[in-house]
Order: sequence, then structure tokens, then C-alpha cells
Amino acid sequence: MAHFFSFVHIALFFVAFIAGIIDTVAGGGGLITVPVLTLSGMSAVTALGTNKLQSAIGELSATIRFWKAGNVDYHKIILGIVFTIVGSSIGTFFIQIVPQSQSNKIIPWLLLLFFIYYIFSPNQNKVSLEKDLPKNPRKLIPMGLIIGFYNGFFGPGTGSIWTISLNRLYNLRINIATMYTKPLNIAGNITALTLFTVGGQVDYPGALAMGIGSFLGGQAGASMVIYKDSRFLKLIFTTIMLLSILSSFIKVYY
Repeated sequence: MAHFFSFVHIALFFVAFIAGIIDTVAGGGGLITVPVLTLSGMSAVTALGTNKLQSAIGELSATIRFWKAGNVDYHKIILGIVFTIVGSSIGTFFIQIVPQSQSNKIIPWLLLLFFIYYIFSPNQNKVSLEKDLPKNPRKLIPMGLIIGFYNGFFGPGTGSIWTISLNRLYNLRINIATMYTKPLNIAGNITALTLFTVGGQVDYPGALAMGIGSFLGGQAGASMVIYKDSRFLKLIFTTIMLLSILSSFIKVYY
């Protein structure tokens, strides 16, 4: 118990709480949690595995909520889920066979690349006309493989990539795209988490502390979405992320 309630775990709880709020409002919460986990002393692969568990805990409540409310037709995304699982399995396999010295160097660059993508991606707040996916959304097959692979190999920002892709390729309203994103993303996360667990790459006390923080942050973020209070959070996100990326580069290269 003393180990669980260490200062590091308390700090991880608050980081996950903030990231959970930001992820709900603007997406990309993993861009904060992954570099913080590596800065806490974990290897790059263990940080990714631990982040999968805390992220899955945070997303599960939203997935269940949408399912109970009947907002998502899960029959339409079965193929997408299957190929997301395949892609995530392949990506997770590859990141675990990459030498740790190399993966530690790769992670900061991937963080930087996705951060640039996040900053320059199209505005997700536009209202599209479509209220649901078509009956046979076959584009979900290549999307599942590609985005699933990214989720397994790296992961931060996968939810944002899914939402933007569904919004653009199927002209979905952004709230509908977000609802479909949750089950697709959690399928990839649980698949990767299973393989990371088998490989012994999950820090359970850290993941549980962050999972609680992520769950509570997600609830708080949902309230902020309702009241449209997101500009300040996006400013906090970009500031924290830039500091985290800088710290990650310093840790690895200096």
C-alpha cells in the first residue's frame, strides 16, 4: 500500500486527471501521459503498456454510456473492430521486438510528429450532414488496419485520428464520429494492452492510479464540453505537451 500511495503515483493520478479532461475536450490526452510516464522512470515500452491500461479505464465508461443510450449501431463497425484488433496486434508486436535503446529514442520523435499533426489538423468542430455511418462502411477495413497499427505501435492521439478520419471519410457530424470512435479505439487499446501484459510491460500500480484520474477527468471534461469551456484547456494542453516533449528529448539525448 505504501508503494501504491507514493508521491509518484499521486502525481500520476493528477496528470491523468488533467489529461482525461483535455482528452475529452480536445483529444490527445496520451500526448501528456506517455512522456510523463517515461519521465517517471519507466522504459518507453512499459510507458506505452501502462498508458494502454489507464486509457482503457478512462474510455470504458463513455463506451458503456453510448451503448446503453443506443447512440451507436455496433453492427456497422464489426469489421472495423476486427481489423483494428488485427492492426493493433501487429503494431504491439513490432514495438516489443524493437530494442529498448531504439524505442526510447523513437518515442520523443513520434510525440513531436503527432503534436505537429494535432496542431495543423483541420478544425473538428464543423457540422457535417450525415447522422450515421452507411450500411456497409468498408473503408473501416483499411482504417482499422492502419489506425490499429498506430495504436499498437505508439498510441497517443489515436482517438483524435479516428474522429478526424470518420468525420472526413464519411462526412459524419463530429459528435457521431466521436461516439463511433470510442468502441473502435477501445478495441485497439484492449488488444494492445493484452499483448503488453503478456510481455510484462505494464506497471499496474501506476496504471490504476492514472486510470482513476483519467476516469474522473473524463467526467469533468464532459461537463466542460457541455458549457463550451475548452479554449483555456487547449492552451494548457499545448503548453504541457511542449514541455513534456522537450523533457523527453533532454532525457534521451543528453
